[in-house]
Amino acid sequence: MYYNGARSFLISFFVSLFTSIIVCVVFFFVIPFVRTSADVVVPELLGSTAEQARVIAESRELLLIVGGEEENENVAKNLVCRQMPLSGSVVRNKSTITIFMSKGSSFIVLPDFKEQGLSEATVKISELGLKIGEVKSEENSTIDKDRIITTIPEAGTKVKKGVAIIVVLSRGTEVVKVPRLIGKSLSTAKRIIEDNSFVVGRVSWEVSTEYNVGIIMRQSPGAGKMAKIGSKVNLVVATVLE
Repeated sequence: MYYNGARSFLISFFVSLFTSIIVCVVFFFVIPFVRTSADVVVPELLGSTAEQARVIAESRELLLIVGGEEENENVAKNLVCRQMPLSGSVVRNKSTITIFMSKGSSFIVLPDFKEQGLSEATVKISELGLKIGEVKSEENSTIDKDRIITTIPEAGTKVKKGVAIIVVLSRGTEVVKVPRLIGKSLSTAKRIIEDNSFVVGRVSWEVSTEYNVGIIMRQSPGAGKMAKIGSKVNLVVATVLE
């Protein structure tokens, strides 16, 4: 009787032990493999549109939500610029992927507006999210009047949206008519030259039988010619043979 009881106990013990071992093996070795078969590798969504990202996610049996918008200098506006989890991560089937859409950069590279009119440039500058600030002008012999010479900052500079751009316009080359100086005394000619915004240039002396001593007999540029303000007027003054 005692022998039968001990034998039953041992059988029950070994059966329980064997069952426990089987359960442990299944739990630690079989179930992980079964679980892995339902895991998914997160795809790369950066640079996709929201709709493209949704199609890609659903093809992997993943859920997708848009977490918001962010400024990003490297990703164009309305494209995915960040995702969570990162691509390559392993997640459970039906997990949620959060994406963030790019609002584009708050900085732009300033285009070249050289030789454009102010009204034309104003429209383009406004479209870029910038605004016109101070408008300056300076004389320029190569750029037509009222056309842009340059901007401040210069073209090619990276600027933040919303800043004011200084525009420098050309006044062209200001020219006026050269006054007649022939027949005038040297002192009078000098005064007339300065009064007309020119500068006295080279003064030379030549013997003349037609003009009295100290009287202007030739000038360059000639009377009536158009010359740039501030340019030189050269004079030839009559003298006598000593």
